[in-house]
Amino acid sequence: MDTELWATIRRLFEIEKLSKSAIAARLRVHRNTVRRALASTQGPPSDARKPAGAASKVDAYDGYLRQRLREYPELSGAKLLKEIRRMGYDGGYSILKEHLRTLRPEKPKAFLRIETQPGEFAQVDWANIGTIVIGNAPRKLSCFVIVLSHSRMMYAELTLSQCLEDFMAAHVNAFHFFGGVTKKINYDNLKTVVLSRLGREIHFQPKFMDFAGSYLFEPIPCTVRAAWEKGKVESGIKYVRSSFLAGRLLLDLPTLRRDLAAWLEGEANVRIHGTTRERPLDRFAIERPLLQALPALDYDCSIVASLRSSSQALVNFQTNRYSVPHNHAEKTLTLKATGQTVCIYSGPQLLATHPRSYEKYRVVEQPGHYAGLLAKRKKARAAKRVEEFLAMGPVCTEYLKGLSAAELNLTAHLDKIMDCARDFGKLETLAAIAHALQFSAFGAAYVHNIILQRRAAKGQSVPRPVVLAKKPEWANVAVEETDLGLYDELFSDDKSAGGQA
Repeated sequence: MDTELWATIRRLFEIEKLSKSAIAARLRVHRNTVRRALASTQGPPSDARKPAGAASKVDAYDGYLRQRLREYPELSGAKLLKEIRRMGYDGGYSILKEHLRTLRPEKPKAFLRIETQPGEFAQVDWANIGTIVIGNAPRKLSCFVIVLSHSRMMYAELTLSQCLEDFMAAHVNAFHFFGGVTKKINYDNLKTVVLSRLGREIHFQPKFMDFAGSYLFEPIPCTVRAAWEKGKVESGIKYVRSSFLAGRLLLDLPTLRRDLAAWLEGEANVRIHGTTRERPLDRFAIERPLLQALPALDYDCSIVASLRSSSQALVNFQTNRYSVPHNHAEKTLTLKATGQTVCIYSGPQLLATHPRSYEKYRVVEQPGHYAGLLAKRKKARAAKRVEEFLAMGPVCTEYLKGLSAAELNLTAHLDKIMDCARDFGKLETLAAIAHALQFSAFGAAYVHNIILQRRAAKGQSVPRPVVLAKKPEWANVAVEETDLGLYDELFSDDKSAGGQA
């Protein structure tokens, strides 16, 4: 009894509250096996196994048993039990059978070649090919192979993963290649097909069974450690490796895929097959009409995920980020990915379609997704500039009306006037604005020239802008400006007082 069987029996008894008879019926084991499992609380019962190095009652008869089997290899265990019982053996039959299993030479396995009927069976398996570099990312390369059991017609496809969705999509491509579906398909015990199995009890992957139901074929998993049950696809994979992949560099995936399709058409399916001594294409002509018809609509093999977009209107999928329209930032969306595309939905509404990236840490975006956001930001920036301009003083309100009426680029002129306020001070700029308003001179150039003329009349130089290489943001720090005219008044009062004295 292995650990899996022991644990299953205890779970069915303790958790699901099944009776011992019900457990035995479900697992197809003897009731005594159930009793032994329930009696052992510290792992599977070990009474049928002797500890490593421990002596067994049958060891004393090892020489006799070896001699008898050399002379008569077909002697049964029951016959030998009677013989050593007469010699004094008082052990059990199970221990003797275990010992005889180590003494008898392993019989070579013989296989009966069975010719399957046309349209009845196909066999499927994966081949691990190696690694291919796509952009900045190394990716594992796999080859999906399916062989029709009667004709040996083969389909193969290179993929970048062995996930369930890619597995099903490769089936769909193969069904279209053949123009139909066999009634049954053999598989190894792949996790994409079989979730778990205990003896004859098999738990299939639910989504794959839904897929199989859509195409009306029956999945047939092989017996554990019985790869010969899908020997046709095993031979097909060996042929792909030796005839197509041998000596070929894994450099460019699109080229490899085109070459593989050409190889299937020009070599693999038109060669004389080593077993049938016929071309697979010729035998396929008989098998093709007996395949089951394809459904009207293909099964949706997309990877589907519910994801939340970021504040930057990006959705993260397999290390890459894909853009959505800016008004769908920070929302829960649905992503559907095929081997070639990534589509993003809000409910039933399609928001974006991108080519799927197989690199890592890339941003895949469409400029149109941010057009509205840029316009919105530009409008917000203009409104903020107007607010800053009006905050300088009451005279700015009338001047702004004049700027608007002159049909000028309002934001550009306000930017330049605010630059004057930064370079020459708010008071000088306001005085220049008031002077320009008297003459209805609306525009940043007027304000700037008035400031320069007044400074020239006073013999004042034009201040040079301060460049802060390490902290450029400090140049935009706003400080409260002081009216220096107060100092003129102060000194003029002192001078008057001194004259009177």
